[in-house]
Amino acid sequence: MNQIFSKLGLAVTFSPTGKALLKETKRLKELFSAELVLIHVGEKKPEKEEQLNQIVSQAGYDLDKMEVIWSTGDPANVILEKSKSAGVDLLIAGALEKESMLKYYVGSVARKIMRQTVSSVLILKSPSENPKSFKRFYVSTDFSPQSERTVRLAYDFALKENCEEFVILKDFYIPGLATTVLDSGSIDETESIRNKWQEEEEEKMRIFVKELNLKPIPIKTKCLYGKEGWETSNYARENKADIFIVSVPAKKFKFIDRLFPHEDEYSFESLPSNLLIVR
Repeated sequence: MNQIFSKLGLAVTFSPTGKALLKETKRLKELFSAELVLIHVGEKKPEKEEQLNQIVSQAGYDLDKMEVIWSTGDPANVILEKSKSAGVDLLIAGALEKESMLKYYVGSVARKIMRQTVSSVLILKSPSENPKSFKRFYVSTDFSPQSERTVRLAYDFALKENCEEFVILKDFYIPGLATTVLDSGSIDETESIRNKWQEEEEEKMRIFVKELNLKPIPIKTKCLYGKEGWETSNYARENKADIFIVSVPAKKFKFIDRLFPHEDEYSFESLPSNLLIVR
């Protein structure tokens, strides 16, 4: 099995979830046999350093083996810049399940990291001081080479976790299908087109999974018709996924994407579960 992630980065804070994030990250550090760098945005003062050292020690870390980066500036920009310069390949952060409307449009730190990431990112929705392994993996694909790599990485991750369920999801939408009823006056014709497309997507999925040749965890699949991005995210939420995994978007998000959402924005806006964005 290949090394999944070799260097983790954690955006560590003095917030109520700070210790829980440290505990979760420690579990993952040991799972991946990875290095770890802690990034704290703030001025390095003796009292703050002592406070940080205390919570890090309480979480079970050996301070002599820790790299801690202190820096001031815009939190999201600092975290992204320092994680990149440190060679981090998985950045870990916490986030609320759903931000307020104002924060969503202005952009919280976690959401900025999701949209502008230069590495893979793991967003923990409800970090715990007693972390548990992820047992239910749900992975979104579009059959592209990037998403194939994402599925393979997710599968290796799932093997390490001894997962109980591994599901590959694909959503699809037929532009103009709704107008077919208006043009033809036939609901049956519309349903026939949709069923045919569904069969084609399911056949593509079968070929995709067969070519992956992943063993030994059984793979489940689901093709979903509807709003792209929303359907897979919602399916993961409804089926109580422990972790939902997507590929990093091909382009960086802009403000306009929050007004007219790109497919991944649905996952970013309202986290369906813990979210792994794979670069």
